[in-house]
Amino acid sequence: MKWIVGFSIIAAIVGVVATTTIPAATITPDQAILKFFPAETQGVAFIDVAGVRNSPLAKDVMDGKLARLPRGASEFEEATGFSVQKDLDRVTVGRLGEREMLAVIEGQFDRVKFEQFASNKGAQSETYRGRAIYRHDHGAVAFIDNVLLAGSYEAVKKSIDQISLPGSATLRSDLLDSIKTIEAGNQVWAVGDFYPEQLPPQVAGTPIANLIKEFQGGTYQMRVDQNVHARAIGNFTSAEHAKSAADLARGALALGKLQASRMPEQALLQALDGIQIANSGSSVTVNVDESGDVLKKLQDFRPTIERAQ
Repeated sequence: MKWIVGFSIIAAIVGVVATTTIPAATITPDQAILKFFPAETQGVAFIDVAGVRNSPLAKDVMDGKLARLPRGASEFEEATGFSVQKDLDRVTVGRLGEREMLAVIEGQFDRVKFEQFASNKGAQSETYRGRAIYRHDHGAVAFIDNVLLAGSYEAVKKSIDQISLPGSATLRSDLLDSIKTIEAGNQVWAVGDFYPEQLPPQVAGTPIANLIKEFQGGTYQMRVDQNVHARAIGNFTSAEHAKSAADLARGALALGKLQASRMPEQALLQALDGIQIANSGSSVTVNVDESGDVLKKLQDFRPTIERAQ
């Protein structure tokens, strides 16, 4: 399954990014990309990798980070001529049901080299509704027009069904409405539902797990320029559950600040001061406002944290 590592790298790159001050305008859903996601899609996330890559903070702080690619990536880049650092533009990921994922990847691809690489690595090629799919175990990729689909085999097939069958149901209206609330200029955003079944086993039965069962989805948006800012809004089944979740988060934040205040270097404390948590009705809002200078200090702060533990 090593052949698919390269394709997975593209879908997996998620920069450490966030938003600036709140713009007045909101985004318009990109139907040219959203058309690939079937009506059963439960959540959508978007990453403007090129926008992140070209931001002042990313250039200053994150250059070289993306060079640490997973094992097998060098062979992938040499064979396809595709550089994750330079040629990956945008990634839109959808969650189909509880387990299936689909990524719609935009970038500067050489389709012939990609398909040849997949074939050389033992991928099984098949034609489905006139489209070539390259499959290995449960994963698959397919080129459609100028984008690359990557995900589970069933998810890729469902996406091809979506664009091939007349009258196919479109993305849920509530997801589209949520996307329209994302503020213009954000390089990263996500909307949709969250399944309690996705929690790690060690979390099961804890107060956090019980609260997450009352979670009904939400939105997340972030952008980076010379600083980092982000906003997450979570919706709960009741105002009581929202308040409990906010109180739990505020308590954890306060504990983190107390521990950070005892450390010689104050960068972590300054970073934690940039997090604000509020609840209103059945919603919880988390705002993050971080100085680029503080984040730069935190680059070298991790070893100090580990020693303090």
